[in-house]
Amino acid sequence: MKILLVEDNEIDVVLTQVYLEEFYSDLILEVVNNGADAIDFLLQQHEFSHCEEPDLVLLDLNLPKIDGLEVLQVVKNTYGKGHIPIIILTTSVLDSDKSFALQNGALTYIEKPLDVENLKKIITDNSILIKE
Repeated sequence: MKILLVEDNEIDVVLTQVYLEEFYSDLILEVVNNGADAIDFLLQQHEFSHCEEPDLVLLDLNLPKIDGLEVLQVVKNTYGKGHIPIIILTTSVLDSDKSFALQNGALTYIEKPLDVENLKKIITDNSILIKE
C-alpha cells in the first residue's frame, strides 16, 4: 500500500509511520510537509511528475503554504484525481472544518492525537475504495 502523508510536524510524521508499519508490512510511505507540495505530488507535476499516485492520503489541515482544506478541494475537483481517498488527520476540532472536509470529499475526519486502531478500522472498512 502506498500512502502519502501530508504533515509538517516531524514528530507526527515519525509516530504515524511507526503506527502504520505495525499494520502494513508492505507500506510505502511518502511524506510532504506543505500544501503546495501535496498538490504537486497528487497532480503529478513539477518535481513530483515521476511519482506514482498513492492509494491513500493522510492530510493534515494546518499546513504551510496552502492549507489542507484547499489541498482537498483542488484534488477532489481535478479531473482524474477525485477518486483518491483522503483521510483528514488534524488537531482542529472546529465543526466548520469537519463539515467542510466531509462535504468536499474527505473519506473521514480524525482528530489528533492519532487513534491508530480507529485509523486501521477506517482503512480496512474502506479497502474497497483503496486500490489493491
